[in-house]
Amino acid sequence: MTLQLTLNSTSKLEFAFGKITTGKEMQLFGEYFPALTPLIEEHGCQQVGSFAVIASNTKSTAPEMGAFTQWPSEENFKNFYSDPRFIKLKALRDDSLDLLCDGHFFNPVDKVIDINTDDDYAIVISKEDPTGLKAMLNLPLEVNSPTQTYSGKSITLSLWDDNADNVLAAPSKEAEIFRVRFNAPTS
Repeated sequence: MTLQLTLNSTSKLEFAFGKITTGKEMQLFGEYFPALTPLIEEHGCQQVGSFAVIASNTKSTAPEMGAFTQWPSEENFKNFYSDPRFIKLKALRDDSLDLLCDGHFFNPVDKVIDINTDDDYAIVISKEDPTGLKAMLNLPLEVNSPTQTYSGKSITLSLWDDNADNVLAAPSKEAEIFRVRFNAPTS
């Protein structure tokens, strides 16, 4: 199935990933996300594409899911996180996750990327692309990104291939790589 990632240069592109606590899947998907969806929409957040993380070389807890979203501005993101309704839901979210790494904003661009949901893709965050992959997307971290973990680095999206396998297998302090498969659209 084909998924279109539609990016907009007037929005802030966010990259986030996480891992669900075993046994808390219903809490996250049955309680938290249904309550969260109208709230994030009210703050202008739009989902671009979500994905399963098949493998990564992250040094912390291994992520198992992630998403690209778009926010109208950093202000919208900050307002969402300070909204009393979100603060009330935050404990439910935090209790259901072993890992959440969000707030990584990358420079916006106008672009539509066709994704085959049967293929694997590489998401690489590095100063320089160490993979030799043909990038479908390459964007630097925004200077005003709420989270600065990837300061001075860029995010690259490519089809997965042998070069990506080599990066995944070799320990690296310079490049984080995620092997992902995008979720098919629900509508």
